[in-house]
Amino acid sequence: MKIIQTAFFLTMLSLAACTANRDYDVSSHLSPSEQQAFKRSIIRYVAPLPEKADEGSRFDEKFNTHYDRQTEQVRLDKYFPSPDGYIYFEVSRIAPSFKVKRVATAGRLRYDENGGIAAYEEVYRTWKMEEEELAKKTKLLFSTFIAGEDLAPYYTAGSDEEYIEFPDHQVQYDKKLRRWTGNDLVLQASPRRPDHADSESKN
Repeated sequence: MKIIQTAFFLTMLSLAACTANRDYDVSSHLSPSEQQAFKRSIIRYVAPLPEKADEGSRFDEKFNTHYDRQTEQVRLDKYFPSPDGYIYFEVSRIAPSFKVKRVATAGRLRYDENGGIAAYEEVYRTWKMEEEELAKKTKLLFSTFIAGEDLAPYYTAGSDEEYIEFPDHQVQYDKKLRRWTGNDLVLQASPRRPDHADSESKN
């Protein structure tokens, strides 16, 4: 009897895990064209600024080509429309490294009745990792995020393993400005958001 109960418990646990994965599986919520449209709607926040652009000009049409290229380089990995009206998401991109590695950024947003972004924030940015490691760790991070649980144990200061690079004690996300802010030396690679992909201390 105990064997049957144990098998039943493991089966239910597996089904629950599969259901949770489907909750934020991108293809369960969006068609390929809708995925592209979503990436385009956030690309001017998640992508680095083009040369000669600043916060006031990043939406200028003259930079459309830059952001079109960035849209193709960003992959939408996770997508969760919450009952509270927010859409939780995670995107990733290839980061410069001796090996092929990616960096993931997760956040949430809410659209207004006209389709504009009424609220937007980025909640974490991972260290660069190889694909398999990133998939495993972001599964945990994103599940924790959408559950509304504390991510602090996965910050660099609170973990022996590399999970979240930002935020940290120097860099935080400003929801009003919709950009990462903090120590200028940390942010110098980008005038708008932290981009330490070239750091050789975390390969």
